[in-house]
Amino acid sequence: MQVERFPTAASFLLVAEPFLLRSEVENTLILGVAHGLVSGSVAAEVPPYFAVVREGAEICVAAFQTLAAKLGVTRALRPDALMPLALDVYATGSAVRSVVGPEPSVGALAAHLAALGNARARRSMAQRIHQLRAVDTGNQLAPGRLRPAHATETDLLATWASDFLQVVGDPADPVEAVRERLTRGQLFVWDHKRPVSMAAWTGKTPTGVRVGFVYTPPARRGHGYATAAVASLSQLLLDQGNRYCCLYTDVANPTSNAIYHRIGYRPVCDAAVYSLAD
Repeated sequence: MQVERFPTAASFLLVAEPFLLRSEVENTLILGVAHGLVSGSVAAEVPPYFAVVREGAEICVAAFQTLAAKLGVTRALRPDALMPLALDVYATGSAVRSVVGPEPSVGALAAHLAALGNARARRSMAQRIHQLRAVDTGNQLAPGRLRPAHATETDLLATWASDFLQVVGDPADPVEAVRERLTRGQLFVWDHKRPVSMAAWTGKTPTGVRVGFVYTPPARRGHGYATAAVASLSQLLLDQGNRYCCLYTDVANPTSNAIYHRIGYRPVCDAAVYSLAD
């Protein structure tokens, strides 16, 4: 098997996109990041790493890294493609501390990387990827309306984002996370006399988009605000021409999984985040 690296996201997509589009929803993360780099709507923290492992002309697995310590991987069509990939990642000298992707490939790659670096691999979050192609209109939404977030609400939303990022284990700066989404017009709030919940979209792929950054402060929970925000944002995104919306859920959070199911989201595959520690 042969590993092929690509100097740019554009050169990677030229070769790997047909492979990725066979399972577009499952590969929404890598597709969204690569397309975002090409369009300039996404910035990389580190020199981007894009690679595939081939057996002859067939691509068996793809991987990418644009964040300082986080590696993303696709499902491997052949499990034996993961060791060459791990060796190539290790050879870059990148200090990978977490790996995200569909199971079981992500767990196997994390184990290979841990062995190479004398570390331990631990599943830090079990996830599930869901997709929606039509919003369930049988739900009565909470009072209020969806609207774009305003720059004047940055401080409030950054407070919410701080709690959200801590829960999902994301080290991003909450103020910058909010400002980036505001600048791109991706951040929305459910407004019931005041902002009571937030949701955002990102990761545009050829036919879809990813919903995330969903948060309701504790004092406002239990009123259906998050359900209303996600349902309305999903409908807006479909109305804009996207064929589907997708999102990641924490399998250990039955509340959010039930909310998304009521809206019309259905499971596509299981995924996970693995941490690598000395």
